[in-house]
Amino acid sequence: MAEWESSYGGMRLHNARILTAEEINERYPLEVDSRMARLTREFAERGYDILYGENPNLMSADVLFGKPYDWTADIIMTAAYLYKTTPEQIVLGCYTDMSETKAIYAAVRLRNSSDILMI
Repeated sequence: MAEWESSYGGMRLHNARILTAEEINERYPLEVDSRMARLTREFAERGYDILYGENPNLMSADVLFGKPYDWTADIIMTAAYLYKTTPEQIVLGCYTDMSETKAIYAAVRLRNSSDILMI
């Protein structure tokens, strides 16, 4: 386990993977005009990958903390693991599909030089 994996606040999501273009087209065909489909296609066109991941412990987190689960840290941790980099190198675009109770689809990509603000 890399040093950042044991010190970062998120956990890796289960069954995580980056969707292929074929999987995106199959799940969100052009004929479908839902918000989820539009967001997914828009972010894919902007160069983001679509990450899928599951959290089987979601219900216990809601009960423990009494508020909706925030997927952000876990998405960033999982993306860093899949890209074989550190969490600081991950850009989270948005959650593209939250239609499944214990799973999420999110737009992610690696940070690049255009993400650095010049003053």
